[in-house]
Amino acid sequence: MSVSVGVIGTKGGIGKTTIVANLGAILADMGFRVLIIDADPQASVSKYFKLHHKAPNGIVEFLLGENSTDLMRSVISKTVFPNLDIILSNDFKDDVRRRVDERIDRAFLVMSKLVMPFFDKSYDFILFDTQGAVGPVQDAVALASTVLLTPIKPDVLSVREFISGTQESLNRIRHSAVMNLKVPPMKALIYAQDRIRDSRMISEEVKNYFKVNFLDGNQKLLNTIIPAQKAFKEAATLQKPVHCIEREHLGKSEPALQIMLDLVHELFCIDNKPKFFNELSNLLPEYVNPENADKEDTHD
Repeated sequence: MSVSVGVIGTKGGIGKTTIVANLGAILADMGFRVLIIDADPQASVSKYFKLHHKAPNGIVEFLLGENSTDLMRSVISKTVFPNLDIILSNDFKDDVRRRVDERIDRAFLVMSKLVMPFFDKSYDFILFDTQGAVGPVQDAVALASTVLLTPIKPDVLSVREFISGTQESLNRIRHSAVMNLKVPPMKALIYAQDRIRDSRMISEEVKNYFKVNFLDGNQKLLNTIIPAQKAFKEAATLQKPVHCIEREHLGKSEPALQIMLDLVHELFCIDNKPKFFNELSNLLPEYVNPENADKEDTHD
């Protein structure tokens, strides 16, 4: 059965897109079939990697269309990386939130798609990138996920928003108890920790907060920390996975490759090794030869 990961947070700019893109890429490079779903109107993860095939439809049709295999096939675009597909955000009018909110089945909207045999047969992992806000789409993603992943930047405003925003949002969903649906376990991840003293001190405060407030294990702070390394920005600029960009690190910090491996192991207990997409030589033709990128796709 597919594992679905909802990467959520009520604040923007906390690393959700970076985590979704690079987690999806390293899982795909390990041989797993991965689908990224961009549920954010800003469409950041939709632009993260180059595409081999762009589907005629996207998140609007995925959320609001009928539950048919033909329609679901029509929303899936293919990146140039093997095993890594994506449903692009095409919510250009930013009105999906309103349209979802008007539906009486809004809480089940995402779940009703993921239980289709098509997704279970086609993918091992489904990763959601979501908008940094509270809304019906985020609620539907949370209820449909196997596990939730929440990045926390070690700065005062981000930590406050995690406590007052993300935590309160999850508590609201729990207490609403829609048809006895349960909110999945939540894993928090410290993201973009730099070497300054304040950042390290705030990270320690976050660790203490979890030790005191979450004793049942349903909400946990991961040991893996994503540091503020330039490799992540460089990878985004190059539209490549960070684990292919930085395999070794000259400084004291771990290389991005090891950080992503640690995250995969801690989240899913997987020890597979990535192939670095065969040194990026087995990618589809338009990645190696960008001039072919606009030619009609014949691989679908």
